[in-house]
Amino acid sequence: MTDTAPGTRGGFPDVRTVEDAPEELGPFVAALRRLQDLTVSTNPDSSLWAAATAHLDSACALLDGHQVPETEVQAGRVLSLPGLAHPLMPPWTVTDAGTHGVTMNGHFTRSHVGGNNAVHGGMIPLLYDWLFGMVVTSAGIRLTRTGYLHADYRKITPIDEPLTAQGRIAEIDGRKVFISATMTAADGSLLTEANGLMVRLLPHQP
Repeated sequence: MTDTAPGTRGGFPDVRTVEDAPEELGPFVAALRRLQDLTVSTNPDSSLWAAATAHLDSACALLDGHQVPETEVQAGRVLSLPGLAHPLMPPWTVTDAGTHGVTMNGHFTRSHVGGNNAVHGGMIPLLYDWLFGMVVTSAGIRLTRTGYLHADYRKITPIDEPLTAQGRIAEIDGRKVFISATMTAADGSLLTEANGLMVRLLPHQP
C-alpha cells in the first residue's frame, strides 16, 4: 500500500503550515536568535550571566503551562517567517516553490559558526533536510521521511552573507523520491551541493 492520506498514518500527525500566526511571534523568535548569537560571541562579567539567566527564567515561566500538541503549535510552521519561526533553524525563507522545485534565500549567523567564522559543517545538512522536505511537499508528495542525505562541501560557507539554496526532484522510483540541491553565494559561486532520498511512508509507518 502507498496510501498516505491523513487518518491512515501510523500515528504521524497531519502538521500543516500556519497562515495566521500572531505578529508578535516573529520578533520573539528574532530575539531568541539574537540571544544565541550573543551567547557564543560575548565574554561578559559573571554577574551579567546570572542576570541574563534570571530574565530567561522569567520568560520560561510566562510560557510554561501553555504547551499544546504538535499539530497546534505555531513556531516552526510559519512559512512566511525566517526559519519557519523556529529559533533553531537558520533564518532562511522560501522564496519560490512548486512542482519544479524550491528556492530558499537567507544567511547564517554567529551562532552557526564551526570555526574561523565558517558555518559549522553540521548546520548545512540541517538546512538541506528542511529544503528536501519542502521540495517533496511542494510537489504534493506527503508524507515522507529522510532516507539519506549526502552533502559535498565545495567552498567555505560564510556567515552574515546572503546565500541561495535550490532543490528539485531528480527522480521518482515508486515510494522513493531522489532530491538534488545546491547552495550558492551572492556571486553565484557553488558553496555546497547535496543529494538525498525521501521515502514516502506506508500507512502503518509513523
